[in-house]
Order: sequence, then structure tokens, then C-alpha cells
Amino acid sequence: MRFTTWTQLLGERWRTFRNEATQPLLAPGPKTTRPEWVSLLLLGAVVTAASLFAHFFKESALALIEWATEQSGPTSAASHLDPPVVFVVAATAIVVGTGLGRQALSRWPGRVGLHALAASTRGEDRAISLRATALRSTGTWVASVGLVSIGRESAIIETGGSIGSYLGRRFGGRGAALSAGGIAAAFASAYHAPIAALFYVEEHLRARTNRRTTVYSGIGAIGGHLLTVTLLGGKAIFPPPEGSHARMLVTGLVVTVPAALAARLFLEARDRVTSDSVMERLSMHSHVSVVAFAIVGGLLVALAPNAAGNGMEALRQSALTPVGGILLTLGIVKLLATTASLGAGTPGGVLTPTISVSAGIAGLSLLGLDHSGIHVGPIWDGMLAAMAVGIAVGLRSPLVAIFLVAEMSGDLSLIPVLIVIVALAWLFDRGIDALVSARGEPLPTGVHDEDA
Repeated sequence: MRFTTWTQLLGERWRTFRNEATQPLLAPGPKTTRPEWVSLLLLGAVVTAASLFAHFFKESALALIEWATEQSGPTSAASHLDPPVVFVVAATAIVVGTGLGRQALSRWPGRVGLHALAASTRGEDRAISLRATALRSTGTWVASVGLVSIGRESAIIETGGSIGSYLGRRFGGRGAALSAGGIAAAFASAYHAPIAALFYVEEHLRARTNRRTTVYSGIGAIGGHLLTVTLLGGKAIFPPPEGSHARMLVTGLVVTVPAALAARLFLEARDRVTSDSVMERLSMHSHVSVVAFAIVGGLLVALAPNAAGNGMEALRQSALTPVGGILLTLGIVKLLATTASLGAGTPGGVLTPTISVSAGIAGLSLLGLDHSGIHVGPIWDGMLAAMAVGIAVGLRSPLVAIFLVAEMSGDLSLIPVLIVIVALAWLFDRGIDALVSARGEPLPTGVHDEDA
């Protein structure tokens, strides 16, 4: 979607709260006939279900990979298996995942994916289907088990929201607020980031219909986070920065432009490179184009095992030892492999692949400067800053970017530093928007089904 300026977002929220100041805090929305205590019980059920699904979706995929390969993650598994085996597994998973995703789209048109989820949170008549989401999420799970270079976040977030939407409609309402609560709970559980979860619903999905939705989102975010860290063993996903905040600011400013360019290239690639576009340009049958993308995606993972999975494992390895080969895989091969997987139609998310691509390019830039005798700062610090740039540009969500990276690294004191870096990336990307618009070329806009 196009950038929503921070002042506009805050202004809209203030006007909403001011206009509803005379209403009860949890006043029922349109078409809600159930008592408020029933809604709160339903919200508790939604938060619990969304959080547990987020946790076990990831853990079940990792457990199956470990059982089959005796390795603890997708990149480790891809590294230890023979390349032909990795190719066959990944290519097959792309084809199967694509088939399941397309089946969901054909059986429930307009009721699956992030577009439908966003409509559910806004209380529109077009509600996301729980059955369609389950089928689509199965496709994502197959791709995750199959070492495909793709994010698993979309399945987690969409399922959390669809559970809320279903229960809300099942018990006498539209389910908009419960859907928002489920999304926030799933997001917070997946990333251990309750503040970013709230902004994801508000900024990225634009679910700013009423105060009830905001309150339920907040409860869902806090509930999902507490359930994950207290009962499911959740902790910070990434290590904190290695240097001072001042040094991280300098390092982040150095990598802002290359990280933003990488994120923007990835955004436009996944917007334009699809099996449908290839089919139209080359007069190719859709099944043939899917197989072609699957072959490319499988080959890239087989040749560069660190491109397997959603990128988290390779990023954590880079935090310990920023080796050029891993950074090159994250910055370039990851972009190509994920574009091929998404181009085939495999259902999956791009949030973690986007931060992987931006962080990889940033790490390569800093590593190159180090080899030239110019030491700007710790490479990991620059990669953390680049992650925020990637989210701000690649998902057009600057507020999510600021808080998500700070929460994933377990250091909220980074927020002022990330504000400066994300603001610069925002200005740079807006400048690129203006240049591209002046040439009359269309820009990727709107919420993509992979933007999770």
C-alpha cells in the first residue's frame, strides 16, 4: 500500500477517539446482538486459539524437518541434504502449495487472503472464510516443510483473523473487532512484538473503523504476547545491537539507501513477476509457468541452502558470523528464490524474506567497506537498521518497522534511532515514487496477500 504519513495516522485516530468519547469503551459495533461479556469471552478464545496456532504452526513444521533430516531448521537441512534431493523436495512443495492455494481461491473467490482479511477487520460484507484460510494455510505449511524460500507469516496472521471473524459472525455480529484481535494476537505471538502488532492492524490493514476495533486489537496483542512468553517459551528473536546507539545510527544511515533499494526491488519484483504475467507474455499454459517457477525456486534453494525457509535462521547465523556467502545469499539469492516461489502462486508471506533481503544487502555493503579499510560500525547493527528500512519500504509500513525491529531484538531503547533511519528511508522512497510516477509507470499499490 502507499505510505500513510505518521501525522495523518495519528490525526485519524484522534478524531475517531474524540467522536466516540461519549460512548462506552467497548460499545458494540454494527449488527452486534450479543452481550459484552460474551464478546469478551469470545475475544479470549480467539486470542488463545490464534496464539496457539501461531506457535504450533511453526513448531510442527520445524519438528517434521528435524524428524526427516535430523537438522534443526530449513537452512541446516538444505545444507546437509544432497542438492538433487533439496531441488526435488522444494520444487514439489512449490507445486503442491500452489495447487492448494489456487484451490482455496477458486472455491472461495474473494474470501481468502489478506484483502479479505483487511475487509473483515473493517466490518465490510466480504468476510474471510475460515475453511478457505485453512486450505491456504495448509499450502503454506507444505512449503515451509519443503524448504521453500518463503515466509510462513501470512498463514499465521490470516488464520488468527479468520478465527475471530468466524466466531464473531457465528455468535451474532460481523466479527470485525474479533478479527482484529485475532490478527494482533497471531502477529504478537509470531514476532513477540505486541506494539508492532497493534500498528500492523491499524497502519497496514487500515482497520480504523471504531474504537472497539482498536481496543480489541490492543487486548489481542497483549494477550498473544503474554501467552507466548509465559506459557510457550517465547523470547527475543534476534540478538541486540553490539555497539552504542550513536554508532548504530551512523551505521544505519550508511546502509539506508542500499537497503531501501533492495526492498523496493523485491516489492516490484513480486508485484510484476507472476505465473499469470509469464503465461500472457510467452503464451504459455498456466501449469507450465507454475512448473517453470518451481524449477527455478527449487534450483536456487539447492544451490544456495541458506535461501531455504523464511530467512530467520540465516539472519541469526549472520548475527554471530557475518560471512560474505551468507550475506550474498540473503541479499540476492533470497530475493530471486522468494520471487520465484511467490510467482508460482505458493501462498506465503514476505515480511521475513523482505527483512532478510534488506539486511543481506546492508551486511554486504558494510562488509565491503570493512575490506576497503573503512569500518563504520558492527555489521549486525547495520543489518538490524536495514530490517526496519525493509519493512518501511517493502511493506509501506513505517510505524510497524520502527517497533517491530526494536521488539524482535528485545531492546525498545532502539526506537529513537530507528525513527531517524526509517524517516530517511521514507523520504528516499517517496522520492523514488515521484520519479517513477513522472515517467508514467504504475507503482505497486494496495495490500498484497503476501504482506504478512
